[in-house]
Amino acid sequence: MEGSPDPLLVSFWQRLPLAPEKVLLLDYDGTLAPFKIKREEAVPYDGVREVLDKILAETSTRVIIVSGRMVDDLLPMLGLNIIPEIWGSHGFEHLLPDGSTEKQLLTETCSHGLETAYSWAISNGYEAHCEKKPSSTAFHLRGLPVDTKKELSQKVRLAWEPLTHDGELEIHSFDGGLELRVPEVNKGKVVARILAESGDQAIIAYLGDDLTDEDAFKALKGKGLSFLVRKKVRETLADCRLVPPVELLDFLNNWYRLARP
Repeated sequence: MEGSPDPLLVSFWQRLPLAPEKVLLLDYDGTLAPFKIKREEAVPYDGVREVLDKILAETSTRVIIVSGRMVDDLLPMLGLNIIPEIWGSHGFEHLLPDGSTEKQLLTETCSHGLETAYSWAISNGYEAHCEKKPSSTAFHLRGLPVDTKKELSQKVRLAWEPLTHDGELEIHSFDGGLELRVPEVNKGKVVARILAESGDQAIIAYLGDDLTDEDAFKALKGKGLSFLVRKKVRETLADCRLVPPVELLDFLNNWYRLARP
């Protein structure tokens, strides 16, 4: 939102009030909340909860949180009065309107591989860095010195690489670490499903910051508007960039204002 108005964004705001369907997809860490070394401290930026509660309560917007975090991890972090739709673990888990959660099934090979990766981290003294999720095992490197990050990253890749040889698991980089996960589970798949459920006249936006959000940006290309929420510029498939927290809050408040009946 820097400099002169982006024509894509101008057109987007003009069409939003008239759209029969409004869909707002939001990543969590790095997008709604700043990164923290202690992940339990990553609460939303000031003002985010308030405006999201207003969007949920006073507009017909379908608000969807799409995150690498588990659903049970996200709920207390969000702290919203109205619980939105949530796709957790990169889309492996889906929180339904009735409060129940759907989870995909893992093959025995995947389950064994993820458990092996986690056990390796624990046995080597990396419990503080490793996180077990329903469809992945993540190794967090944020906050470490550059040389230590490089050394640990190489060590983790070397240990986990044999677990990918059958093609049922893949190693992915994210902002702040590495993740061993099921290849067909990603945020782009979530966006594809939302697109299939939405009408041709729906206005759809996706806000994300991470390398894992690039799958979503790609899936939405030409069918909605995607935003890289990030203070520093990097190569991306997103259509626009928002600098948090000010431009993020401006965007959410503008959405609320224009999406109200």
